[in-house]
Amino acid sequence: MKTINSRTKSLIVGIIALTVALFFITPKLFSNKPEPSNTKAPSTPPAENKVATDVFVIKRETITDELQTTGTIAANQEVDLVSEVARKLVRVYAREGSFVGQGTLLYKLDDADLLAKKRRIALQEKLAKLDEKRFRELLATEAVNQQEYDKVLTNLNVLQAEIAMIDVDLAKTEIRAPFAGRLGLKRVDVGAYVTPSTVLSSFDDVSRVEINFTIPEKYASDVRPGQTIHFTTENSNRSFAGKVTATEPKMESNTRSLLVKAVSENRDGKLVPGSSAKIAFALHVAQDGILIPTEALIPNAKGYSLFRLKNGSAERRDVKTGSRTKGMVQIMDGLSIGDTVLTTNLLRLDTGVPVTISTVD
Repeated sequence: MKTINSRTKSLIVGIIALTVALFFITPKLFSNKPEPSNTKAPSTPPAENKVATDVFVIKRETITDELQTTGTIAANQEVDLVSEVARKLVRVYAREGSFVGQGTLLYKLDDADLLAKKRRIALQEKLAKLDEKRFRELLATEAVNQQEYDKVLTNLNVLQAEIAMIDVDLAKTEIRAPFAGRLGLKRVDVGAYVTPSTVLSSFDDVSRVEINFTIPEKYASDVRPGQTIHFTTENSNRSFAGKVTATEPKMESNTRSLLVKAVSENRDGKLVPGSSAKIAFALHVAQDGILIPTEALIPNAKGYSLFRLKNGSAERRDVKTGSRTKGMVQIMDGLSIGDTVLTTNLLRLDTGVPVTISTVD
């Protein structure tokens, strides 16, 4: 068996030592990981985080508490023209749709038989007057007694009463305007036989119109004659005004509402009876009211809250709201004149959060 000499042993030990050294040194040569440093970067404290928001400054406002409702426009006076007697229509005097004064003759019915009867009785009356005169003179000379004279006088009075009755019947053959107004469309023509159930035409006084509307029972005590209402109609962009004239003495049991009547002038004829009206009825007027934009309100379990500006920060406040207008709401409690209300970025706000003002209204 051969013996390994000392030179060979030294070579083997050197190779083993070199292999171990490469095992530890090679990973560090090819690694990109930086060497750990014991020096720490200086930390910068965070800057103050302010929320940008728009604000609304509360000013003194005159607030009118209005009730919005709908109503119906009606003519000041309106009737259906009919005949009191059954007769033939012989003439129409007024043009349909025309304005006529009170007492104007509109329709004439056949009266030939009445006129003939009146002429006959008028002749009898003439003879009775002569008899009455002659018997009165004879009574003065006692040629006739009082009973004979009374009989002649009674006959004269009866004839005159019959003439008066015929005059009444003749008046019923003339249909006249009961008041100044506008005649509607005719519904019968000349030659038609009319009866008391036949409507000849409608007749309306539209120089003024009535506005009939209802209000809920909780406002019934706030309505008084003389109060002003404002209303609009579908056929005009113009706003009209009227005055409350009367109310029903009791409320409707089915709807628990009170019927109210107002009157408005209609000289230009813009208000058409039968059309609807959108009514704004002022109930109360507050001289020192508070109004804020509706977007400032935050609903909560108790009602509403909002944020106001206090010393550069937001402060949450519970408020009590009142009536609303377009885009605005009345605050009954929780704010004062001069307070500044935050209106935007509300989800980022809370009590104590610093704010910066973007715009002021």
